[in-house]
Amino acid sequence: MPRNPSPRKVRHRRKVVHRRKGGVRKSKARSLIKDGKQGPDGDEAPRKAKRKSMPRMPESEDPLEDNVYERALMPKGYTFVPKGDVYITRKCRLMTKDSDQVVYKVYDKTGKRSLGIRVPSDIYNEVEAMSKETEKSRASATKARDTKFLDHGRELLREQFPLMPEDTLDVILEHAFQKGSGRVGRTGTLTDSHKAQLAVEAHVRHRYTLYETMLENGMNRFLARKKVWDTVQTIRQAWEGTGSKKDECLTLRLG
Repeated sequence: MPRNPSPRKVRHRRKVVHRRKGGVRKSKARSLIKDGKQGPDGDEAPRKAKRKSMPRMPESEDPLEDNVYERALMPKGYTFVPKGDVYITRKCRLMTKDSDQVVYKVYDKTGKRSLGIRVPSDIYNEVEAMSKETEKSRASATKARDTKFLDHGRELLREQFPLMPEDTLDVILEHAFQKGSGRVGRTGTLTDSHKAQLAVEAHVRHRYTLYETMLENGMNRFLARKKVWDTVQTIRQAWEGTGSKKDECLTLRLG
């Protein structure tokens, strides 16, 4: 006959089973509470809302200038002057400060892009009238400055690259030194000599090498420039007159 377990062993088994069943539930509950997925009462814990940080725009160090978002209320007696007309923006800013009034620089909702300024309406109206009166004289002065700049660029290229074909010089001048082109010839952070060199190298790279084809085929810009570097330098030196006889022959063919 099989022996019945003693009462002591039966009580021990019941305790083990009870601990196992209860332990799993308690352990899981503790884990959920710790992770924030369940509240102490067993319900799902509310998720903490993520705080959206407001974009930061640059702080103004000028006591007569203040930076504001476009949604900010317009000060009484002020008007918005959008970016675009350099003369009007500059005059409005200057005249507002001269009258000891604040210029408000307006930014978009990201706080990164400037949209224009807010100035007193009477000052804006006065500047707008001045702009119309001086439009022709300012246009003539601008044209004279641009012509002088292009003449200087032509002289610079001809002096630095005496063997460059004339039609090539015209193309580079039109492309890199023209106002509003955004090209290297218009930058004010480089020396004249360096600007001329970079403008010529850019023209050679796009006109006499497979640089653009490499970019179209997916090659990155740095590697493509590295591959055409020798060709670009050979042609540049030939136009400078510092290359070999072989380079001079190449110059004649390119011309």
